[in-house]
Amino acid sequence: MLKDVVSKLDYSVFDEIALVIFALCFGAICLWALTLRRSTVDRFSAIPLSDEVVDPKPHPNSKPS
Repeated sequence: MLKDVVSKLDYSVFDEIALVIFALCFGAICLWALTLRRSTVDRFSAIPLSDEVVDPKPHPNSKPS
């Protein structure tokens, strides 16, 4: 009986929900990346070239080093 019930279920709704969630997350990440300040982008881009470990996005209350 359980096998009959499971075989008749339609999972296509989950495909559509997953696609919508992916599209929303992708859009949000793109929007976040496009709204970054130029100084933040410069700090992020310098991370691979730097030998010292520096927080790329320091807290607003911390002193610059």
